Amino acid sequence: MKNIEIEQKLSQINLQNYSLEELNTNLQLIKEKYVEKDQQEEAKQIWVYQRILEIHKLYVKAFSLLKNKQYYKGWCVLEQIEITINSLKRHFQYNEKEYYLWNIEKSVLNLQVIFPYKLFNSIEILHKSEKCSICGKIVKIRNLCEHIVGEIYNGEMCYREVVDAEILNVSLVENPGNKFSVFFLVDENTGEQIDQYNYDDIDYLFSIINNPYEQWDLEVSQQVVTKNDYGNIDRNDLCPCGSNKKFKNCCGLNIGKKYPHYEFIVNNPNYRAILSNTIKKK
Repeated sequence: MKNIEIEQKLSQINLQNYSLEELNTNLQLIKEKYVEKDQQEEAKQIWVYQRILEIHKLYVKAFSLLKNKQYYKGWCVLEQIEITINSLKRHFQYNEKEYYLWNIEKSVLNLQVIFPYKLFNSIEILHKSEKCSICGKIVKIRNLCEHIVGEIYNGEMCYREVVDAEILNVSLVENPGNKFSVFFLVDENTGEQIDQYNYDDIDYLFSIINNPYEQWDLEVSQQVVTKNDYGNIDRNDLCPCGSNKKFKNCCGLNIGKKYPHYEFIVNNPNYRAILSNTIKKK
């Protein structure tokens, strides 16, 4: 298979008319032949194709998970996509039209914005020694190897595998290096994890898009809660949210506060051009 044939397939990946796994297997075989002949640049190009394919596979997986309300699993796959895109960008700078990568990157960022996860557990770790993924050598400050992290050797990206480390600190942060570390509550009686988050915005979005490659965008603004938002309700009436509290002691406390307002802009909706959803927080 020639590069032009590979690129043609990748350009039509949104049509999903061929097996991604089969294409990946063929790419691996081609790369192994290049490595045998020590054709490093050719092997690197196949690595680029594989990363493009991996991003699409992960994106389709994340879409399916979120569509089926498996929120945290979907969140973790979105993080994998972000990491894979960042590793690819060092070796392949794509534009808005190449292989749908720009649309995927934008969609991942937008999805991360509307997720309710805002605080994360961040662990500060001292790496005492690491191992090179290419040569297997133990790497320390005074014992380096010839391989550069992030570069491609024999069709594989170089990274450091931590061999010995020490945990120095644990922090609560808003912008972690690792977005997997989401806080969840635990049931005191059973010890089981409780998902306490509200996913209404994600559910709303996925109720109106049905294909991973359907183009959509997000606009975020701040709006102020007013009395009119709750209709004709008296201060002493039961709150319409169902809390069984009086309105003045519940959602009435939100009046005057700002809240994020999301507008989902869908290119080809069935009957609307702009679809909106909001969260009002106490």
